Amino acid sequence: MPRTEIQNLELRDQRREQILIAALKVFSRRGMAATKISEIAKEAGLSHGLVYHYFKSKEEIFTLLVQRAAESAVQIIEKARLQEGTPLKKIKWMTEQILQGLSAGEQILLFLIMIQASTSDAVPEEVQHLFSSPEYKSPVNCLVPLIIEGQQCNEIIKEDPIKLAVSYYAFIQGFSISKLQWNQCPIPEADLIIKIFK
Repeated sequence: MPRTEIQNLELRDQRREQILIAALKVFSRRGMAATKISEIAKEAGLSHGLVYHYFKSKEEIFTLLVQRAAESAVQIIEKARLQEGTPLKKIKWMTEQILQGLSAGEQILLFLIMIQASTSDAVPEEVQHLFSSPEYKSPVNCLVPLIIEGQQCNEIIKEDPIKLAVSYYAFIQGFSISKLQWNQCPIPEADLIIKIFK
């Protein structure tokens, strides 16, 4: 019996997701420049041609992963803003969610993709356009209003809010890299990280 249109769409979405997760693993190990479509196909357990059926290039896949990583970072800040409590309590909640994600697997690789995307010369032009686009919401810029709110109620130190946000993400990215290099790396409690705001 032939598949229905809905079943075809579901299969297509499942295949695309399978390829994206495989690509995330390969890009995190090899970087954008060194990765080949054949390696992504092998990681996904699919044929080389089937990957090309769903995506036109490794650049397209990398760009989609960068978009996913950026959206994920901003969504967690937006969710934090909806939590009960003071600005610092909201940042603590967000930090706990991020640190749990670092232990879970995929989240840590998304952090690594963002680091690659913002530091490598080999990233696709679409990624460069994404970062320079007026619509792009950087996690640092999205966190700043919450920091300012905390400063206004004397809960967060009166340092430059952008420098505080950059320092916060530097900690998170540092833990991500350490966890990738050393699987047994202990992930700190959220309280240790949010001390930079006190």
